[in-house]
Amino acid sequence: MRPDSPLAHSKHVFRVFLLLIAGIVVLVLGRSLFVPPSWGQFGAYRGAALAQHRALDPRHGGNDACRECHDDEPDELAAGAHHSLACEGCHAPLSVHVTDGEWTAEMPVRHSATLCLGCHERLEARPASHPQIDPAAHLEEMDAEPGPESCVDCHEAHSPS
Repeated sequence: MRPDSPLAHSKHVFRVFLLLIAGIVVLVLGRSLFVPPSWGQFGAYRGAALAQHRALDPRHGGNDACRECHDDEPDELAAGAHHSLACEGCHAPLSVHVTDGEWTAEMPVRHSATLCLGCHERLEARPASHPQIDPAAHLEEMDAEPGPESCVDCHEAHSPS
């Protein structure tokens, strides 16, 4: 082919076209190798994941599961300021305490001030209607000593006031 021919650069276009086709083939093969067949069955999710999750033992039971054995605490919680919280938020997942409907271990109780301050430490972003404290000023005002359980020394966890 002559150098001044209008098709002199056609071999470069052909190479780009072949490279594009090879890229598409690699993407299609790569997708078939690495993307599970059930991907996209329920939107952008892997459909087979549902059966896998159903096969797992539940860790959390919710407040109704606690009520099956504990009569007083859920009622006390429902009547108090913490009525919207789950028991497992301050204790532990139900699976730590009960397995297959049978008691397996004592339920841990987290009385740490860090747990309480996670919701009640004064932050500008929280609404003014939400009870908030400055921990140092509050302890000084109450003439209390700081400690890991200083909140529950004065406040009942299920129905604080």
